[in-house]
Amino acid sequence: MTTADLLPGDRTAVIGATGFIGSRLTARLTADGPRAPAAFNRAFPPVVGGRAAPGLAEADIVYFLAAGLSPVLAERRPDLVEAERRLLVEVLEALSRAGHRPVFVLASSGGAVYAPEVEPPYRETSPTRPDSVYGHAKLRLERELCRHSDAVRAVVARLSNVYGPGQRALRGFGVLPHWLTAAARGEPVRVFGDPHVVRDYVHVDDVTRFLLALRSRVGGGRLPAVVNVGSGVPTSLSGLLEIVSGVTGGSVAVRWERGRSFDRQGNWLDVARARAELDWRAAIPLTEGVRQCWERVLHDAGRAPSASTR
Repeated sequence: MTTADLLPGDRTAVIGATGFIGSRLTARLTADGPRAPAAFNRAFPPVVGGRAAPGLAEADIVYFLAAGLSPVLAERRPDLVEAERRLLVEVLEALSRAGHRPVFVLASSGGAVYAPEVEPPYRETSPTRPDSVYGHAKLRLERELCRHSDAVRAVVARLSNVYGPGQRALRGFGVLPHWLTAAARGEPVRVFGDPHVVRDYVHVDDVTRFLLALRSRVGGGRLPAVVNVGSGVPTSLSGLLEIVSGVTGGSVAVRWERGRSFDRQGNWLDVARARAELDWRAAIPLTEGVRQCWERVLHDAGRAPSASTR
């Protein structure tokens, strides 16, 4: 297949290609497509001298997955909040100058931008009124994207709690890698706040399928301006502990901690729009996903899972 033969959507750019979601998407695009996507990260920036880098300027679809923020970092590092906003604006302005109007997919937060006083599950039409620095930062990115709608076809993907094998136990990112790493070391897991608080956990491979579903619509068909991406299933921290205990093959010691200011009291997403408009729904059950994560943690530690945990 020559460059001239490429179908719309084959020219793809991933900003944040070495991140947790971005690396998964880049691997799938490289394996499945006629050409590898243009992959950008800190070492290979998407904008150079105010101009879109090769691969970005010609892209039919751009995935902005360069999220380096967590709720903890957003509270403590306003410079990182501003750096993420500046990067988005630089990319959008460079695309505007390039004169090629691609689909632009922004990874936002389904757990932080909606008004906490509204009863979940949150729909895309639910009021957005964040109560954390992180939520305000994500909503500000969404508004920056809307302001550049003349330069791109905007799609805001509001992701719930994304997890999966290979997710690192970094401070402020994901409860599961922290819990499973602690369990592998024989240490107690830390539970912050009310164990009955619920979250919506969605596997990274399901998120990747969603992103690919958007790409399949680039050549034609309607794309949602805002869409929730989650399992649509509320799971409490105590319920997640039960799953972790079962998957690891034994009881898990728990260290209870006080809640943190940025922790939401409970949220999960209504994902009917993704089903109706993109024929997508999360397919990997939470227990199976946690088992995959546990096996990866043991593999990375040089240990094989026992028969009782398979």
